Amino acid sequence: MDDSNQTKLKKARERLPDLPLVGNQRRWDVIKVVLRSICLVLSIVDLAELIAYQLSSSDLGYWGSVAYPALATFAAWDIAEFVVILVRKSTARGIHPGAHVGVELILWLGGIFTISIQAYKANWSLLVYRKWDLAATGSTAWAYVVLTQFSFLSLIVFLRFVLFVRACVEVDRRKKDRRVQQLVFAIQNQGRDPQEVPLAAFTKARELDHVSSAAILKALSPATTTQSTLGSSYSSSSKPATPQPQRPRSAPEDRDFFHHKYNFPIATVPELLENGIHPEDARNQKVLLEDFPR
Repeated sequence: MDDSNQTKLKKARERLPDLPLVGNQRRWDVIKVVLRSICLVLSIVDLAELIAYQLSSSDLGYWGSVAYPALATFAAWDIAEFVVILVRKSTARGIHPGAHVGVELILWLGGIFTISIQAYKANWSLLVYRKWDLAATGSTAWAYVVLTQFSFLSLIVFLRFVLFVRACVEVDRRKKDRRVQQLVFAIQNQGRDPQEVPLAAFTKARELDHVSSAAILKALSPATTTQSTLGSSYSSSSKPATPQPQRPRSAPEDRDFFHHKYNFPIATVPELLENGIHPEDARNQKVLLEDFPR
């Protein structure tokens, strides 16, 4: 009997859908920290290489000083991000993604401008091909330093573009999640339990430009509290759904197998609100709307 129950639970776990989220993916939170760490280390190394080259007596016709502003700004922004993370004690609670979109775009464009100027001004025939001239003047090592600095700067610019794209994705997801939150607040203001509304209604709300009053009324109507979705409000031929009994809030065993599959604490948005936690403050955890009727 126990084996049969375990088999049913296992099959139930495998059938669990991907549910609406509020917040960032933990995997990307770690990836962003790693990428910023690489950018910070490379920026410091590049600055050290440029300072050493400027203090040397070697003259390779390389315009290194143009990279100082870009590298210093790269390092300052990454340090600011890490300071915010340390203060908030969470890798997911860094600077707002909207700020990252603007700043990372500026940093990326500034990096493109810097490497373009350096590539245009550099004497590549001397740096790459005329090794005998470098050996005669003792500048071979400095040529390698210059090439390393240029390569590191190019890699930093590429990583900045990756961070910019990721920030754009996070801003878009936050907008979609905010629509879900708006729907939850509106439903509660009507004196209804959001868990009476089908999960598909919240999924559809994430894709709308805005959550209109008509969409809220449609989600609250008796015909849609069990099976209908927000998308059906735009269909001309919709059949009334048969009312079904409301599912209770998740039982302890339900929470156990949700925790087993996803391996993180489970909390619905209504439960967060009841405990005085705004969903926006919980954006750093995956918050599941897992108890809405299908």
